Amino acid sequence: MTLAALAPNLLQPEPGLGLDAKALSQALTFAFATGGSGEAFTRILCQGKLAPSRFHPEAFAKDLFVADFVARCLVVKSDERPPSLHRLALVRELSHPPSDLEVTRLRQRVLAELAASAELETGAIRVFSKIRELSLLLEAADRGKRYDAIGRRLEILRAVKDALELTGTAFVSAKSELSRAHEFARAALSNPAFAELTDLLEYEGKLATLDLRVEVSYDGQLRSFAIVRTEENRSNPFYVSPLRRFWSRLQMFFRGYRFREAELLGQLANRVFDGIQDAVMGLFQLGLHLEFYLAGLGLRARAAELGLSMCLPELVSEDAAGDTGSELSELFNPLLLLENRAPRPASLSAPARGFTIITGPNSGGKTRLIQALGLTQLLAQAGLFVPAAKARLVARDGLFVSLIQETTADQPEGHLGMELLRIRRLFEELEPNSLVILDELCSGTNPSEGEEIFRLVVDLLSELAPQAFITTHFLKFAGELERERPLPGLAFLEVELDAQNEPTYGFVRGVAKTSLAGKTAERLGVTREALEALVREKRRDSGSDAPAPVAEPNLRTSR
Repeated sequence: MTLAALAPNLLQPEPGLGLDAKALSQALTFAFATGGSGEAFTRILCQGKLAPSRFHPEAFAKDLFVADFVARCLVVKSDERPPSLHRLALVRELSHPPSDLEVTRLRQRVLAELAASAELETGAIRVFSKIRELSLLLEAADRGKRYDAIGRRLEILRAVKDALELTGTAFVSAKSELSRAHEFARAALSNPAFAELTDLLEYEGKLATLDLRVEVSYDGQLRSFAIVRTEENRSNPFYVSPLRRFWSRLQMFFRGYRFREAELLGQLANRVFDGIQDAVMGLFQLGLHLEFYLAGLGLRARAAELGLSMCLPELVSEDAAGDTGSELSELFNPLLLLENRAPRPASLSAPARGFTIITGPNSGGKTRLIQALGLTQLLAQAGLFVPAAKARLVARDGLFVSLIQETTADQPEGHLGMELLRIRRLFEELEPNSLVILDELCSGTNPSEGEEIFRLVVDLLSELAPQAFITTHFLKFAGELERERPLPGLAFLEVELDAQNEPTYGFVRGVAKTSLAGKTAERLGVTREALEALVREKRRDSGSDAPAPVAEPNLRTSR
């Protein structure tokens, strides 16, 4: 079996290289010879084979800030903090969670084993760092001098050797699919091409052995030294005797060839690299997959520093879900992990199919909650830890997220028009058995018309049997839905308030009775008294304390 067939694929059931072998081989050859472009490697790694997925990133990635989440939160935990291999590839992997639950469970096994063994996690970080060093060496250009170029190539070969040997020892104890990395390294190390690599590096690093005699004075100063014995490394396969070297040069001279010994060494290095290219391609894929798992471990470690727990969720298929849907204990929004204080977790449950209507005051945590729900579903189906102490989720065939966006100068419609376009896009892109997250549905129009559109959306959406979470400020309408229960699977959550009517950022069953607009206005200084004080201050500053005359409105109409 070839090394390409044994390439350690840690994200999918079958081992083997999931990258474009031809394109990667060409990029590696060019990079080894003269220094490559990081953009070339990024392009190849970001076009690797993904597990089949029904998710469409355009339906959720922007509103969930997936790219920002990966850049800020999915960071490899390491003392050396090696930079990301290719962050865009990680965004792509997270945005296309596998539709096959067995693939997700494979990833959970690998991650659980890394999390349970400090030895394996440390080994994975070291291997990842070595592969990153190799990548940087390949991307570095030659410095122009002939010997620098040869030295750079030999340094790359040495980095390949170190990475393979470390991979061979770091995962010896692995029982999950992580053991594929050990099997790959063992096959690479036993390959004749690796033996040639070892011989070349030994020849370059040990041309000869010298015995020296050194004389030192009483004050520790070196007085003299002499070479007692010189022994060339004749056991190395690349060794050629002085006489044969002289004779070869003489023959080449009379034939009209002009080249130096360094050029011969460069050709040998190229030949050796060609022989181990399959191993290098496998290392690149291994580094990419290790980053996926190490980033997940890094996120869990960051949460633990703030006293928050993350877990590998129980994922069930839609058919096996029954009436029980999502069960989340101590859920929090991972986007808040980098803020000054830890986010407040909340526990909730929701039906497998149906609608959960969420109400409550502004700044009560509604948007952060539904963001957390969307990211949790993505992380769960990708095979990573989710931001909850305990979680049970139904595997979904799609995800649609639409949060309220700021008005832009180039938007084609007004507020209401953009809201209607958002609803249209929902029905165009939604698949059955999807998770739907809508923030402030129908907030762009007056309550009576908004409620009518709201009811239309819910009625028609129910035919696709999604699990939906919808926030709204139509409290009267939400209360009517709670009493009437016109559809099965309706649930209601409201922001929990403390004794002073302040949001606790928790959620309880029910519909909010007030949006606390007055309290919010008071907190933000938008009361009559506060605004009148600002007006008086402005008039004093302008030198006019007299009250401004109030003009009578002209209500006459022309005939």
